[in-house]
This record gives sequence, structure tokens and C-alpha cells, in this order.
Amino acid sequence: MPKLKEIVLPKELGEGTESSIVLWYKEPGDNFEKGDTLVEVQTEKVAFEVEAPFSGKLSEIKVKRGETAKVGEVIALAEAS
Repeated sequence: MPKLKEIVLPKELGEGTESSIVLWYKEPGDNFEKGDTLVEVQTEKVAFEVEAPFSGKLSEIKVKRGETAKVGEVIALAEAS
């Protein structure tokens, strides 16, 4: 069984920053390459696209559209390829 890796809200947004999920570009079961845009998030000041930190297949979305997450929080799980 493949090992799942965590996809987290990146630290580039600033420590303690909370962001809302605006749009997921991938759905569970979709393959992606490192650098592909996975999700768009919105802070109080800016919209930000989060790129895939590795290539793989999206397994589970932990933070859905319209929900909020903090920097460093796991927002999805994926199988690394």
C-alpha cells in the first residue's frame, strides 16, 4: 500500500496566518506533477496559489472549499510517485 504524504499550507504566507480555501484545482484520484497548482487560498490581504511540493496522486482533501486553515496545517493527503 502506498505511503501517504501530507500537503500543508506553506509558510510563505507568514507565521500564524489563517487562510480560506478558495478553489481546489485537483480532486481526489487526480494525478499531479511537482509544481502544479493544487489549490488557491485567500488570506486577509492576498490570494495565493499553492503548488504541489512533489509529484503524486491526490488521495484526500482535509480542508474543503470555504473552510479555513493555518500555516503548517495539513490541507490534503497524497500518494507520492
